[in-house]
Amino acid sequence: MRFRKAEAEGSRTPEMVVKALNLSEQATLDELLAAVTEAHGKPIELKEIDNTVMPTVTGLWIEKEHKSVIVLPAQDSRLHRNHATFHEFGHILLSHDGCGLSPTDKVPSIFKHIGAQNGIKRMLARSLDWNDTEWAAEHIAYLLSLAVLPLEHKSTSDLERMFG
Repeated sequence: MRFRKAEAEGSRTPEMVVKALNLSEQATLDELLAAVTEAHGKPIELKEIDNTVMPTVTGLWIEKEHKSVIVLPAQDSRLHRNHATFHEFGHILLSHDGCGLSPTDKVPSIFKHIGAQNGIKRMLARSLDWNDTEWAAEHIAYLLSLAVLPLEHKSTSDLERMFG
């Protein structure tokens, strides 16, 4: 299990974090956003941008004093943007300060001067380095995906049930 370290330290596991949101059995995206916003304690804005602005970024969490913004590539599929959003929700819900990268890697250099001018407290983009922080955020993304996916139709056919 990838989260033994967090559990051993008494930290909240991804399952505990998602359960604490008290989502309905079949949550909507709006309900999920509202629950994460409440847990975060400030508004969360989802902002889609053209892929050419940041071609390698699939999701980016920018935290400011009074709100957070999650930046998503507009040309990615809705499913991919949702997953990236849920991944960034994972960082928010786990109160991550970074992605496990060195301080100079946490904020791309093109944003350092912008961040200081615009009150950005932290900025996290999905890391290509799959460390414990990224795995935890990804685990929450999968759990949140399950919370909003349509419930499967229960078949009455023995043949259909046999093949799942």
